[in-house]
Amino acid sequence: MSLPTDNEKAVPSQPFHPLRLERTPTPFSVPNDVTPLSPPRTKSAFNLDVDAFDASGKGEGQIDYRTMGWVKAGALIMAETIALGILSFPSVFHRLGMFAGVFATVAFALLSWLTGYVLVQFKVNHPGVMNFADAGTVVAGRRGFWLFGVMLTVKSVFIAGSHALSGAIALNTISSGAVCNIAWSAIVAIIAFLLMIPRTFDKLSYISFLSVTAILTACVITMIATGVQQPTDLPKYPSLGPVQWKAFENHGLVDTVNALTNIIFAYGGHVAIFSFASEMRRPGDFKYSLALVQIVATLWYVVVGATIYRFGGQYVTSPALTMTSKPVLISGVVASTIAAKFIFLTLFRGTPRLTSRSARTWAVWIGICAAIWTVGWLIAEVIPFFSDLLSVISSILTVWFTYGLSGVLWLYDHGPHGPRARKRRFKESNANEGKWAGYFGSGWARAGFAMSVFVIAMSAAIMVLGMYAAISSIADNYKSRLYGSPFSCAGQNSV
Repeated sequence: MSLPTDNEKAVPSQPFHPLRLERTPTPFSVPNDVTPLSPPRTKSAFNLDVDAFDASGKGEGQIDYRTMGWVKAGALIMAETIALGILSFPSVFHRLGMFAGVFATVAFALLSWLTGYVLVQFKVNHPGVMNFADAGTVVAGRRGFWLFGVMLTVKSVFIAGSHALSGAIALNTISSGAVCNIAWSAIVAIIAFLLMIPRTFDKLSYISFLSVTAILTACVITMIATGVQQPTDLPKYPSLGPVQWKAFENHGLVDTVNALTNIIFAYGGHVAIFSFASEMRRPGDFKYSLALVQIVATLWYVVVGATIYRFGGQYVTSPALTMTSKPVLISGVVASTIAAKFIFLTLFRGTPRLTSRSARTWAVWIGICAAIWTVGWLIAEVIPFFSDLLSVISSILTVWFTYGLSGVLWLYDHGPHGPRARKRRFKESNANEGKWAGYFGSGWARAGFAMSVFVIAMSAAIMVLGMYAAISSIADNYKSRLYGSPFSCAGQNSV
């Protein structure tokens, strides 16, 4: 019997874990009659061709995560997208003007639809990508994992804080300041923590239906109340003169950039796409969920922003719920669960504990959830403002998750190291296309390349301008004493 050739020798697979120091290259072998492909340059921390939940096993005593259809996933992404951003749109229209507000909202909606579709396709190409940190692993190995993972965690915790602050504003409004504001934000954080305990998004999807219904109902009530109430009921009326709206507004660079970052924040649910798709029976169906949320969210953003701006004019506030006495309570359960799942997956990936129902596993999960909301609550108290908080988050992180990183992932998948390039090398008819054929080989490829470069450049520019605008706005508002002090029982001022 002849000895096996090098290409026929079995190579044991020992993928490294991100919490371990050792690294074992991913094996790569091909039949003798096929030109070998170079292994993916990512040196993946996991086998990203295998879904992590499937790899942990299913059976008695194990949780089956992959149970959602596209409707439930659509409810989740809608709750994540619409919940908080919609309340700032009247202020966005006031800063940009009626026509400019509609135009900017629709333009960002179309662009985010395209970038969201890129993320869905990336998930289909890499089934083991469970979150953005895994996507970072595909592109840049260990460094990409930790960079994207830290970004994801920081964003989710800050979102939790902004939701706690929003809930405190709402409860403070309905109670007319009857209870200390610290208590209101703590109540919101505790309720959110309790709702976060279920470990599957399938359970949270039911809460998401209620959340979306509640926020849209509140928006309708706010629009009706703003339309029927007398101008004298508007905050600060008549200090700014008669109520009026304009097709275009110019409030300077800071306000304009803040308005744009608020729109970006309103389409910032992309950070959850990998996590939601990973718990679907068919992850590729998330493209239907994406279409649903983009259409519904954009219609509501335009209607709410234009209607309240029409009747409130220069007196609109952010969040708009402070323009009327009708209450609304928004939770950040879905956003914070994304960070909790990333941490939990990092700890237990590749082990049966990932899907285990054991008491120890539940204790770890509950501890992670409690830690996230404790930090989020502290943020809500230390940073006592709303609109500028959204600008800070959007400028640093949301713009990249929604737009810029989609460009990076598209360039990887269609570049010389991506799966499309490796497939082309197996096909004799495409052997001479060149390693850049994924970028320039067709009209669609060139369009995708141009869009990817554009969203990366746009994200970098908005990050710099947004940080400048947010910091300037925060400094000016503190100088004018428009904000309360940290850990203050006084109601928070909206700006």
